Amino acid sequence: MRMIKTGWKLFFLSGIFVISCGRKNGNFDIKITEQNSGYGYQIIKNRKVVINQPYIPAIKGEKSFKNSEQAQKTAELAMKKMEKFSLPRISVDELDSMKIAY
Repeated sequence: MRMIKTGWKLFFLSGIFVISCGRKNGNFDIKITEQNSGYGYQIIKNRKVVINQPYIPAIKGEKSFKNSEQAQKTAELAMKKMEKFSLPRISVDELDSMKIAY
């Protein structure tokens, strides 16, 4: 009977390990979106939009990115943060360091 309980414990712990390893595999995709006055981006996981960012984050107002490259850079930074289980907040300092025009 004790052998069965130990077996179930190992099975349960193995399952948790496999699930936690799967979560570390980000599997995020980026889609650049065309807006009326520029570009935005979406971050997608498992074919579902988890972030829809039509405007440049961290600044006042609703200004789109001037080109798709700037939207891509910002989306990649947000995605990297999400893959590290961090909040995907983008600061003005980060925008400036990437030379994002706003």
